[in-house]
Amino acid sequence: MGMSGHRNFGRLMRNWRCGVAVVAVLAAAPALAQEAPRSDSAMVNLVRLLTEQGVLTPEKGKELMDQAQAEAAQARAELAQAAPAPNQQAAAELPPPPPGTVRVPYVPETVRTQIKNELRTEVMAQARTEGWAAPDKAAPDWVDNIRIHGDFRFRSASAFYAADNSPDYIDVPEFNETGPIDLTRQLAPRLNTTRDKRNNMQIRARIGLEATIANRFQLGFQLATGDDPGPISTNATLTGGFRKRDLWLQNAYVKGELVPGLTAMLGRFDNPFRTTDLMFDPDLALDGLYGEANFAKLFDQGDDFTVAVRGGAFPIMFEDSDYPSTSSDKRNFRDRYLFSGQLELARKFDNGVEAHLAGAYHNFTYLRGHVSAPCDIYSVENVECSTDALRPLYATKGNTLMFLRRFDTTANPDPNDPRQPQYLGLKFAYRVLDVNGSVSVPISDGVIARLGGNYLYNFGFDRKNICAEGPDGAPLNNVVLSDPVNDPLQGACDVTGPARFVGGNQGYGGYLSIGDPNLFSVNPRRAYKGAWAINLAYKYLESDAVPDSFTDSDFHLGGTNAQGYVIGGAWSPFDGIAIGARWLSANEIVDAPLAIDVLHVDLGVAF
Repeated sequence: MGMSGHRNFGRLMRNWRCGVAVVAVLAAAPALAQEAPRSDSAMVNLVRLLTEQGVLTPEKGKELMDQAQAEAAQARAELAQAAPAPNQQAAAELPPPPPGTVRVPYVPETVRTQIKNELRTEVMAQARTEGWAAPDKAAPDWVDNIRIHGDFRFRSASAFYAADNSPDYIDVPEFNETGPIDLTRQLAPRLNTTRDKRNNMQIRARIGLEATIANRFQLGFQLATGDDPGPISTNATLTGGFRKRDLWLQNAYVKGELVPGLTAMLGRFDNPFRTTDLMFDPDLALDGLYGEANFAKLFDQGDDFTVAVRGGAFPIMFEDSDYPSTSSDKRNFRDRYLFSGQLELARKFDNGVEAHLAGAYHNFTYLRGHVSAPCDIYSVENVECSTDALRPLYATKGNTLMFLRRFDTTANPDPNDPRQPQYLGLKFAYRVLDVNGSVSVPISDGVIARLGGNYLYNFGFDRKNICAEGPDGAPLNNVVLSDPVNDPLQGACDVTGPARFVGGNQGYGGYLSIGDPNLFSVNPRRAYKGAWAINLAYKYLESDAVPDSFTDSDFHLGGTNAQGYVIGGAWSPFDGIAIGARWLSANEIVDAPLAIDVLHVDLGVAF
């Protein structure tokens, strides 16, 4: 301990010793009778002594003197009116005290308590001000700048498939990961579309930390479970022989409000745009940089009105500089990004009604596939064709697909060799307009009704040029065969008898929730005892309205080309605990039959 620490500690001990002395004086005032100066009021003498010693301020001393004199006068009046008791008579017959002695016949309890409390208050205030004692603070300052939060969810998840579902839906990620696959000699991996999966047990655990730096910046981290590193689900299925669960870095960011109303964020963070699960899954986190300008706040217009502009650049994939790894002739691909911009208008009215309207444009660059240059796969088996790198990341189902390879058949030494090992790519680009809004109306304390909607339109959808790359780049799904019995292999770009392409580029949804807004989301951060909510939704999402990699992973078990409804509810029996259930029913819009109903029963705990 340094010299400053010794001095502070000594000062603290002196103050507390003085406080203890005062209490002792008040409890044994007669014992000090011979040391106190002569006065008509013992309490006045005592207060004067404390003031002279610096224990009490002059103002406090005068206040207590006046009160002591008044209470002493009242006590003398009461004693004069009362008949002398035997012990009082005995006391009256006692010999007079020695000269200079002051008797204290009565010290009111209220005065003793007040002096003790006021002394404690003054000493503690001085300690906090000068920084040499803080009894109500059990940790250093940096602890106050850190907030830790977490949640755990246990889920029973069941999926029910219609009996007439098509068994021919391709598992695109596995196709590309294990490929290239030659469909003339190999079976393509397929999704389960016919066998029900009941009561699969899943957990989701997340723990996050946010620290405030320089009263202006926030540094945040979050860890979350997940069966794979994919972007849209943090559920971990309880299976695999009691194996340990994976834990992923879900968030790592720094955020700062440079001036009131102007915010920037860097790193990996929760989706900051106002949207719905029709566009992005609720668990989706974005990588990159983000900025927001709230003009109403910038110009000090209060919190009741919002005019906000948001934007960001989010890398999806940086292409390998060594591609193709097996060739000395390298090829450059542009990095894939999501560039997003949004304008939001919002207003809070005096009656508690709140309205939001937002329009965003999301440009996913270089996601679409292209047919390669003629590729010689006959001379060497592990050759990489020029567009193999355009395989989609974490595709699910629904988006229109195409083959990426065109083969150099002139290099085939055997004209009867039918080999055609392929990869799958996306047929269209994705430049999505996202318009969404909501109106919230208070019903009672803690209960509101919220009605919202969302409309999506993909400007990258190009139906007119669907056959620009010839039959090799024809769409593989979302087509209707003109003669499925006699010509089951016909394509949408065949010269004669082509199949009809039926994919679409739009989506819309309606959402109605009533109850506590903390339970409107499938990811409630906090729920309070007695809170409840009922949530309803209708969703319609055509095949190529959005990339199927990033939309809701629960509805239709992920992907696009689905329509249906969601109904659910939640209730909180204790603070931080929520019980809920959801029923999600969805059918395909076009293409082969695929109806999937999903039931979730959840128990969530958060702090």
